[in-house]
Amino acid sequence: MSAQADTDITSQEAAGIAENLFGLWKSGGTLAQAMGLTERECEAMYAYGHSLYAQGKYSDAFKVFAQLVAYDHMESRYQMALASAMQVTKRYEEALQHYMIVTVMRLDDPVPVFHCAECLLALGRPAEAAESLELVADTLCKPGEHDAIKARAQALLKALKAKAAS
Repeated sequence: MSAQADTDITSQEAAGIAENLFGLWKSGGTLAQAMGLTERECEAMYAYGHSLYAQGKYSDAFKVFAQLVAYDHMESRYQMALASAMQVTKRYEEALQHYMIVTVMRLDDPVPVFHCAECLLALGRPAEAAESLELVADTLCKPGEHDAIKARAQALLKALKAKAAS
């Protein structure tokens, strides 16, 4: 019997694996749990991805963050890191999708909405970007807590309005 034959699984076994994974996800589980990865191991990967990002190795960081999102799609930090790596590598449409996921996960956080606006601008959608920036500046930013992001949103919004007026 060949080594290949030892690793082949039947369609019935594959269906059973798929059913178990679906049951795990349906009950709030993650692929990391199914694979036996610990939170510590995932955090080490996250730190490694950030190290790559800080070194300007954005494509490598993207790969690490994409793997982390596959392992735990419910961790907003992983989604945010992946979106940031996508944005910096000019994958604006994909980044926008992941920032929107984070926006839903963190309804009171203005940061992913601000980054959505940046992506929308890069995609040539200034009206939508302006709406996002207004949401950031007027609704999501809490006084004393989000002053820096509010100032950035207001400055970008002012520049957008000036460009539209000219």
